Amino acid sequence: MIARVNIRNAAQAEAPVLEELQRRSSDVWEQYREQLAAHPDAIELPQAFVDNKWVRVAVDVEGTPVGFSVVIPTDGPVHELDGLFVEPRHMSSGVGRALIEDAAARASAQGAEALEVTVGPAQGFYERVGFTLIGAAQTRFGPAVRMRRDLQQ
Repeated sequence: MIARVNIRNAAQAEAPVLEELQRRSSDVWEQYREQLAAHPDAIELPQAFVDNKWVRVAVDVEGTPVGFSVVIPTDGPVHELDGLFVEPRHMSSGVGRALIEDAAARASAQGAEALEVTVGPAQGFYERVGFTLIGAAQTRFGPAVRMRRDLQQ
C-alpha cells in the first residue's frame, strides 16, 4: 500500500504526539527497546526544533501524523538529518521516502549540497533512498554508520 500523505511544518502543540510516534517507531528495533525503556529522555523533540521549522510532519488524509523528519541546517554545505520516524503500520508504504524527498528538496532550496545522517539498523532504507556510506559513528545506543545523500542543485 502506498500512503497518500501531506507534509507540513510541525505545530507547537504536536511535540508530545510526535514523541510518542517516535517511541513506537523506535520500538520496532528490538535491540533498542531495553535501552529506550531505561533512558526515556532519549526520545525528546526539543521545542526549538519545532519553532525553527526543522520538523516536518507527514499526515494522512484525516490529518493524523504518520511520520516526521528533523533536518538541522548548518552554516556549511551539509544539513543534518537528525531524525526520521514513521508509524510502524505505515512503514514500507512510502511515508519515509516522501519525508526524505521533502527533506532533500528543502535542504537544496536552502543552499545545502548534501544531507547526512547517522544510522543504526535502518541502513538499508537509507541506501534505497539514495544515501551512501561515508564512515562509522558511535551513538549512545552503540555502533552506527554515517551516510550522505548528495543533492541535485
